[in-house]
Parts: sequence; C-alpha cells; structure tokens
Amino acid sequence: MRIYHLFRDAPFDADHIELMSAAFEDVSQQLGLGRREDAIRDIVARAILECAQRGVRDPIEMRKCARDVLQIA
Repeated sequence: MRIYHLFRDAPFDADHIELMSAAFEDVSQQLGLGRREDAIRDIVARAILECAQRGVRDPIEMRKCARDVLQIA
C-alpha cells in the first residue's frame, strides 16, 4: 500500500517521504499487519506523519516515535 496520498499536502521533500514510507512499512511489518489496506495501516501512517511533523528524520527514531505515538512497547 502506498501512503503518499496521506503526505501529498504535507511540506516534506522526496527524501523525507521515502524515509517515512520505509518507517511505515517497518512498523506495519513489526505489528504483523502485512500489506493489507485498511484503517489500521492508515493509523500507523498518521503516526509516522505526526513524527515527521515533529522533525524526526532518523529512520530508527522515526520507528520508535511511531510506536510511542501508537502507545506500543
């Protein structure tokens, strides 16, 4: 599932969007969500977006931040 539609109005460059997409896929995989398209993956994507808006750019920190936003240990 591509998540670019969630980021299209956000002020991020292509490199940051690529980082966000990779973090999204990593967190989704860690949560066992696979590649399905549903509201749960949209929630993960929105958590990634929130972290990016906070200025997180490091891939490891992006994943950690998203898990924190989702309140997942």
